[in-house]
Amino acid sequence: MNSILKSVIFMFITALVFSSVVTAVKIANQDRIEINQKIKLQRTILNVLGLDKNTELTPEQITEIYNKRIKEDKLGDRTLYICYSEDGKAVAGYAFPVDGPGFWGPVYAMAAVDADVTELMGVSFYRHSETPGLGGRISEKWFSDQFKNLTLETGGKDNPYFYLTPEGDNKKDNDLDAVTGASRTSDAVEAFLNRELRIVAGELRNRKEK
Repeated sequence: MNSILKSVIFMFITALVFSSVVTAVKIANQDRIEINQKIKLQRTILNVLGLDKNTELTPEQITEIYNKRIKEDKLGDRTLYICYSEDGKAVAGYAFPVDGPGFWGPVYAMAAVDADVTELMGVSFYRHSETPGLGGRISEKWFSDQFKNLTLETGGKDNPYFYLTPEGDNKKDNDLDAVTGASRTSDAVEAFLNRELRIVAGELRNRKEK
């Protein structure tokens, strides 16, 4: 066997071993990434439904609560996450994804309403391209906390459920604080979230009446 053939065989075996290792690492990491994404989604759903009182929940605890209290269904093109009471006998609320255009790109959020579809239980803005320190502050807890217990019994096409306005006095009950210095992002969130909530609230009420 000449030296050239030996070199070719050696290079082939080396490349095969290297590619096998890379593939194995990629598969292992991909599985871990998918598991982490699943846990993150479950945590977000529990958060907007008010089921994650303990922020130190382990991934195992999150999955346990999720499997016990949440049932997945469809509402049109959306995945609907139905939350049941501790004993599993009554619906306690609904969580669902919402999204719309921000200032720099799409904004993705998870929202939840109570069983009677009369009140917003929570909102979490979990993915967006808004400017860090400005529009990106929509991901901060102070911003999302404003939406808790927001009434859905009023509001229509020309009468939004809420307005995002500058901080200050003389605010109405449905006036929430906009992000200072990020009026474009605030306006975008106000527009798409009001629209999405109106659509889903209508679909849920129609579903309950059937």
